[in-house]
Amino acid sequence: MVTLGGVLLVLSSNWLSVYLAIELPTLSLFILAAQKRGSGHSAESGLKYFVLGALSSGLFLFGCALLCGLTGGASIPCIDLVLYQGVAQTLDSAIDQVGLLSSDPSGVMTPIGSLLITIALLFKLSAAPFHMWAPDVYDGAPTTTTALLATVPKVAIFSILVSIGPVVNLLLVGAVFSMVVGAIGALNQTKIKRLLAYSGIGHMGFVLWGIEIGSFESVLASLVYMILYVTMSICIFAIILALGVVKNLIVEFSGLSRREPVLALTLALTLLSIAGIPPLVGFLSKWLVLLSGVVYQYYLVSILAVICSVVAGVYYVRIVKIIYFQADSSLLIGPKTLQKENRVNLRKSLLIGASLYPIGFTIVSPNLLLQVAHWATMGLF
Repeated sequence: MVTLGGVLLVLSSNWLSVYLAIELPTLSLFILAAQKRGSGHSAESGLKYFVLGALSSGLFLFGCALLCGLTGGASIPCIDLVLYQGVAQTLDSAIDQVGLLSSDPSGVMTPIGSLLITIALLFKLSAAPFHMWAPDVYDGAPTTTTALLATVPKVAIFSILVSIGPVVNLLLVGAVFSMVVGAIGALNQTKIKRLLAYSGIGHMGFVLWGIEIGSFESVLASLVYMILYVTMSICIFAIILALGVVKNLIVEFSGLSRREPVLALTLALTLLSIAGIPPLVGFLSKWLVLLSGVVYQYYLVSILAVICSVVAGVYYVRIVKIIYFQADSSLLIGPKTLQKENRVNLRKSLLIGASLYPIGFTIVSPNLLLQVAHWATMGLF
């Protein structure tokens, strides 16, 4: 149902179908987040996701009510046209009346409706400053649910944000906050899923920045970034599930290079790639977004993005250091001894291998990825 909702959301062309397509996976994720019976953390994560999800749905419906009431239709292209006309009328009126608002409320209410819808979508995307639910929900939910929550809904929400377009620089504010929060918030984390939650917040900042610029090249760069982020996230979560970590602590990866050298190398390459270290493919995605920002004269944001990438690289490299250069923690020797051996089955092996291939080799020949992203971006415009 989560996957079906994501597909329907990408295909939606009016706000009613968008809302239904958003709520279909959201209601399913409520259940999946709280499915671990007897676990207080799982119940807490499901409840937090439910409460904040209901708040974002209310904002979305209120924004839709304003837009549909003022335009007389629920089609997204129709609303976009009226939005730009309303903004232009508002600016002309402000110039003519020296700061006084227009007597026609549609010029003011239409941007407010789009503003509320964008805020609701940023909640779903776990972008700062609407990110407060992500670390707790990621940590409390079962790992399979966390992997689903971190990948499928974000791709679908991306398509709707591109259709709406930038609204009153809100996406730029969200991009800057997300980069800073994602870089700083993960530095002192001790649990892998909370760290990945803050990592996702930081990466969504780069995606939002490309959408905010609004050109075809920047949206293409954001789409490439999103595809590669989802691929790398799938690889990381598949390895976590294959290892069967007990408490989701980062120190549980200590000594992994001696126990599982192949999985250790795969995890290290994925972490270095998601940090944006060349020649891995994560560097390509960051470089494309930064190139769009420099071309369109977002110099301060570009400098901030580079600084945040360097800071974020610290906690990725720290995990690699734990994998290869840290001995097993004495506190975890007992649980690891009592835990039965977790064999990596064929399905997990195929999933890890399929997600590792683009991470290691797409940078050598990225033509196929760029061509597919080009076709997809043409469909979004």
